[in-house]
Amino acid sequence: MPDHRPQAPVPVPLSGTVSRADDHAFVQRLIRTLDPAHPAPDRLAADLLARFGSAGMMLSAHVGALDEVAGRGTVMPPLLAVAREAALRLYRGRVRRTDVLSGQTGLEAYLQACMGHEVIEQFRVLFLDEGFHLLADELMGTGTVNHSPVYPREIMRRALRLGAARLVLAHNHPAGRAEPSGADIEMTLRIAQLGRLMRVEVHDHIIVGNGRTLSFRAAGLLG
Repeated sequence: MPDHRPQAPVPVPLSGTVSRADDHAFVQRLIRTLDPAHPAPDRLAADLLARFGSAGMMLSAHVGALDEVAGRGTVMPPLLAVAREAALRLYRGRVRRTDVLSGQTGLEAYLQACMGHEVIEQFRVLFLDEGFHLLADELMGTGTVNHSPVYPREIMRRALRLGAARLVLAHNHPAGRAEPSGADIEMTLRIAQLGRLMRVEVHDHIIVGNGRTLSFRAAGLLG
């Protein structure tokens, strides 16, 4: 008999270190909230965490990938997609309310949630003002499993239109490794060089793998 008693609000994990047991408890509670009639929330929670590694990565997964674990035709994947969108909105709100310098961990978590499970490569640009506050987060290119077209002049044209002083570039590696390729480094330096001419600083370039990120600034790759 399904339990139709009101459920407490489900907290969304946004940052910080979360143990495997905490993740399991959260996912199990989420399943019970979204689908009170589910026959085995404990087992499904364990299967989801085994497949995706963490609650955060589960929430960033595509519906198709969730279908593979939860089963096609169940209500869980589309409901989890709604939960993912709610989490992304919370992340985006946090990024907008703080400056990138003080919120690097949250920024990387947000990018991981946006791009970590994408199956094709995406290139995003976060446009910042002088105080490192977010003006816009825009998808500037999509491509194949290992390449997305990037047009530096289009990026700078958009930056000038928004009045941006700094940029954070970001792209994902669908294969999962966050290490930059030679082409990644060359493209970043080309955008940074054009930015200097336009007085727009490339503050960082973050590569997003599956559960990993790499900051060009932290790695000393911005020249």
